[in-house]
Amino acid sequence: MLANRTVPLAIWLCVAAAGCTGEDADRLARVSHRAGAKLDGATAGARGKLSRGWHSLQGDPLDSAPLRDRVAARLRLDQALADAHIEVDTEGDIVTLHGEVGGESQRRRAIELAESTIGVEKVVDELQAGK
Repeated sequence: MLANRTVPLAIWLCVAAAGCTGEDADRLARVSHRAGAKLDGATAGARGKLSRGWHSLQGDPLDSAPLRDRVAARLRLDQALADAHIEVDTEGDIVTLHGEVGGESQRRRAIELAESTIGVEKVVDELQAGK
């Protein structure tokens, strides 16, 4: 609140010290209001995107997704599995992982992610360790 009062006061002091008339101060105020309005208009889209992004993080959009999609999304988004090619199949609450991973550590990570996904009771590992 104090900052809101000090900025106009500082502008008024600068205008007074520079020898500007009241008309000059009014003109500067109009220019600053127009510039602020243009800035708000230019950034309104970005502000909305940030707001939507934040809200999507607060509530998990995958909660209502099918089990296969939830597991696949977790595997796809994991940095350690970036170069792995894993396919996910489900039958009820049983998840089967197919594909090729870079090594044993990627295999363990994929299984760990699948097992920790809500709704998964069992994970069948059919991954091939390559490289």
